[in-house]
Formats: sequence, structure tokens, C-alpha cells
Amino acid sequence: MSKPRRRRWPRHACPLCAKPRFNQGLPTTIPLGIRTYWSAETALAVFEIVDEIRDIILAVYTPDIQDAARQQCQPAPAENAVIPDDELPF
Repeated sequence: MSKPRRRRWPRHACPLCAKPRFNQGLPTTIPLGIRTYWSAETALAVFEIVDEIRDIILAVYTPDIQDAARQQCQPAPAENAVIPDDELPF
């Protein structure tokens, strides 16, 4: 009779705190094929799940999201044009 295997618990109790582990052989993104024939109940259930995911992402990444949004909204820094002295108009 073999000895039962002990389960190894993750280092972090909270899955949101753990570093992401990429599954080898799987794509890094999952394309979403959203059906157009859902019932109203199914659409509401999916909407509620997406809303919960949004709340979790905001709870974890709010400062990062704010920084990224701020960087996207800032205009590109203007480059100082160098005009040689002999080309000055005055």
C-alpha cells in the first residue's frame, strides 16, 4: 500500500497575491466568442461575473491603472528644435 501524497499548499493564501504562473503549451490570451443568442438570465449572469472581475482588478491594480491612464493622457514632450545661429531670422 502506498503512502498518501500530501498536498502542497501555495505560498500565498490569496490567489490575487501570488505571482502569475504561465501554463506552458497554452496561449497567453483566450479569445472570447460571445454568443448572440443568450437568454436574458444568461446575459445578466455573465454581466455580473464580468462586473466582479472588474472590481477585483481595480482592487489590486488601481494605482497601476491610474498611472497608465495618466501617461496615456499626457501630451508627448515637445522636442526643442536647435536652430543654428546663422539661420536665425533676426
